Amino acid sequence: MKKIFTLSLIFISICFFAQTPPVIEATYYPVKNTSIKQVWDVTPGSMSVPVVGPNKIWDYRNSNGQFNNVVDTFRFRILDPATTPYKQYFPTSNQCVFIRTPFTNFSDSLFYYFKVNQKGTYIVGGFNIKKIYDSTIIYSKNDFYSPPLLSYGDVFSDTSRYIAYAKKYQYLGNPYSVKIKGTKFKTLSYVGYGTLKLPNGTYNNVAQIVEVNNIIDSIYVDFSNTGNYVYTTISTSSAKNYNFFRNNTFGSAFLAYLSANPSNTQVQYGWYTLPVDFGSITGTVYTNASESVPVANGEMYLYRENSNFAKNDILAKTTLDINGNYKFDSIPYGEYRIAARPNATLYPNSKITYFGDTTNWIDATSIITTTTTSPGHKIHLQYSPAPSGANSIVGNIGLNLNIARISGIASVNPVKGVGVVIKKNPGNSAERVLVTDTTGKFNTGNLNDGAYKVFVDIPGLHMTGTYNFTVSNGTTVNGLDFTVGTDSIHPTNISVIGIKEYKNPSSSQFLSVFPNPYTNFATIVVANPTASNLTLEVYNMLGEKVQTIENSIKQAGLYTYSFSAKSINLSSGMYFVKLTVGNKTNVIKIVEQ
Repeated sequence: MKKIFTLSLIFISICFFAQTPPVIEATYYPVKNTSIKQVWDVTPGSMSVPVVGPNKIWDYRNSNGQFNNVVDTFRFRILDPATTPYKQYFPTSNQCVFIRTPFTNFSDSLFYYFKVNQKGTYIVGGFNIKKIYDSTIIYSKNDFYSPPLLSYGDVFSDTSRYIAYAKKYQYLGNPYSVKIKGTKFKTLSYVGYGTLKLPNGTYNNVAQIVEVNNIIDSIYVDFSNTGNYVYTTISTSSAKNYNFFRNNTFGSAFLAYLSANPSNTQVQYGWYTLPVDFGSITGTVYTNASESVPVANGEMYLYRENSNFAKNDILAKTTLDINGNYKFDSIPYGEYRIAARPNATLYPNSKITYFGDTTNWIDATSIITTTTTSPGHKIHLQYSPAPSGANSIVGNIGLNLNIARISGIASVNPVKGVGVVIKKNPGNSAERVLVTDTTGKFNTGNLNDGAYKVFVDIPGLHMTGTYNFTVSNGTTVNGLDFTVGTDSIHPTNISVIGIKEYKNPSSSQFLSVFPNPYTNFATIVVANPTASNLTLEVYNMLGEKVQTIENSIKQAGLYTYSFSAKSINLSSGMYFVKLTVGNKTNVIKIVEQ
């Protein structure tokens, strides 16, 4: 039973992007619905134990006597937990992997659930649908899988706890239902880097990560099959696993895995990855909807769906040819968004324009690739009015993964090259679209008189609020700064000017929560548009109301509340915040870690 879940650690594939010697960044993940192939060799002693240290060459080619006993090639898929059949058991997870293995006697079909945040990747639990075991594991203390950064020489230690159930566990030669209470002691060490030679190619700048696990399991057996588990024995085990990573925007950064015996004298089994299913996206960018003139100079940006907080998730850039054509090649099947950034000198007043002919990612049309070619994706540039006013607004955008709104964060960790949209207020049309400079700064300059709001456009990240302001007769507004967090963008200087939650124009109530997920407490912000009765409630996953935070008549304005499940003697997990204003309702899902 222990091996079922120890084994499953090896399959999650995380994409990274860094430097040499490789600093492994866990901020790039495979695009959802990506399938990755693994070639397995399960013959003990048939492969050599890898050496450790800097500037090594690990030769695991067939010509060197390695991976010559291949039993099969299996796929594993990166999934959205919401699309899986066991998501209700793992409400805090935001990534799932469906795993196949050649070990038909215990674990060959497993949904494994992960929680990914700014602190790293953690294992929440798993559900094995193998016909023999049909087992479940739930971590009461999540199992640390990887940190956001791995630098050479780093060592991480972790203790996790779990409860596992299996319906057909072999005990004394008979199958029984069992319950296992386990503790896992793990050490993760970045011990080497160099060149890895595999049957499918040679890879440079590869990081070698050694994982040592020591497990203590208390086993309870249901001898009568009545749900009455009887303590039986304690079982201990250990393992030493060698992981090989390479920073890789596309596909899998997990190149190979070798599991050694506890004495580290032989490799018990291992696998290496093959490329994922690759395809291409092509199209043309035009200056207008008539498609009479192509855009002959500019850049194209490719974003993965469910964007990445730390990298702005720009997977690739390419240039337009003189006929306005572009091509993104060798990308794994998945879901994407595409934006055109025309040359500002040649195409004055043009905006960053997404596929779907919109100037913000929320309204952009996503592209799902399931075949080798995805052609014909046309974009028609959108334009701003020619600037003629004497007003300007100035702000900075900075990154803070702790999601605290910190003034001056842009000077420490600026977010450069992202779009800032100045929208009419009221209305949803974009008056100007800017790009932050290398210091994270934006400056409209020459803005016409009128009322506006500021919207930061980073694909995948929602706004928790926007600055609202009116300018006339040469007004300059400073300090409209934003903090970029793990899953959303926050106005930094709340006291500077009026703030409202950004929603689609059809929504008349505004509700936001930050941080989300949260650890100690969540801040709930309600922007009440008119004087009315306001009810703010929290429900659990069963639809049961657990707290009424507010129920009174409120004037129009901004209201802030706090919520913590632990403070009212509830467990961490998923809850729903429900706002009712008049006859309108809005609901936001929140997660307490």
